[in-house]
Amino acid sequence: MKKINVFLFAAHHASGNVAAQRFKGLLKYLDSSKYRVYVFARGDQPVAQDVQDVEVIALPGHCVGSESTPTASAFTLLSAFVRPLPFLLAGGDASASRPWLVNALGAADRLCRRHLAEGERCVVIGTYSPIDALIAAASLATRHRLPCLQDFRDGLVFEPLGHPGRLREFVRTLIEARVVAAATLVTSVSRALVDDFARRYPGKRTGLLPNGYDPADFVGTSADDSEQAAVILSQQVPEGALLIGHFGRIGASDGSASKSLDAFIEQMNALDGKTGPKHVLFVGELTPGELDSIRKARFGVSVIKPVRRALALQLMKRCDKLLLLTGNRVCCATGKLFEYLAAGAEVVCVSGVENEASAILAETGSGHTLLTESVAAEALGRALSSTPAADAKRDIAAYSKTHQAGVLDRWLTDMVTA
Repeated sequence: MKKINVFLFAAHHASGNVAAQRFKGLLKYLDSSKYRVYVFARGDQPVAQDVQDVEVIALPGHCVGSESTPTASAFTLLSAFVRPLPFLLAGGDASASRPWLVNALGAADRLCRRHLAEGERCVVIGTYSPIDALIAAASLATRHRLPCLQDFRDGLVFEPLGHPGRLREFVRTLIEARVVAAATLVTSVSRALVDDFARRYPGKRTGLLPNGYDPADFVGTSADDSEQAAVILSQQVPEGALLIGHFGRIGASDGSASKSLDAFIEQMNALDGKTGPKHVLFVGELTPGELDSIRKARFGVSVIKPVRRALALQLMKRCDKLLLLTGNRVCCATGKLFEYLAAGAEVVCVSGVENEASAILAETGSGHTLLTESVAAEALGRALSSTPAADAKRDIAAYSKTHQAGVLDRWLTDMVTA
């Protein structure tokens, strides 16, 4: 039986950030006897191929954003409306002087033509952000009349992360409508986003594809990582202190999350050691303002720079509590939440609003949410001191990449057989 060819446009896939994890874990659990996957990522170095029949093709070029010239960004955005446009420049070898969209479509188009000529089925996926990936997926799908899944890791119109302004909002609305028009299925990470798409695009098929955790990351441990984690904690954390860990960025993507840090620091100071010694370990890149807030702490705090992901996971597993700080976006379900779930410690979430993350914590029985408007030292103290009941059920199976790969498989199968 001939394989189904999947063309995935995921600009962040070759990076080491949380965005890269969204499809990395999913693809490794797809049936390699059924699928052949091409991932078009952004980068200027070859990527090691460590999953059978998943080829990551790293291509140079700018994506829409602060690093791109206005002309290049305008070309990419115009391509959402004039879909043949990027193919006019896609001949020849990939070049850093061209938009990533052009390089990615040039490589994808050549492979797609070959497989279609051999009578094989093809399906296209684009994952946002950046917007270039969705435009690329819509362009390839339209050119060859292929089924297309458009995936939104963040909102483009609903609770967008970009700069505010009426013109920007107008452009985002137009671009979103164009990339959604080409989609057979629109997926997103949170129920709020999926509901918004269903409301604004009646008749368009939608689906929930949360972020998740890869169980393979939590099976087996490198002796070096385990030893290094133990050394870090012995140097940073006083013996006998309750260890509260926060991993990754806070407000770099959503500035309102930094206010949750301020509330956490304020109420921890108010506790004044009443419920025993505590130490908070921040691992990751923090903004200057966040570092200033942490300097106000009157309790034990350590800040260390970003570490390798395997080492970060080892540190997570050694924490007594894991701290999640979210802001005012109801669709927020940051990728670190799912690694927290798999690491095992209870999660304490301080948030500006009840959001997707707080709903997941309640649904899985994995932690507590405290809102910045009403958080009090006593409530924070109780959350940090609580221990799960002996018969507590912690059901996180729906957020395992193995389960989610099965969902993706059913969607892709339906799309190519419809």
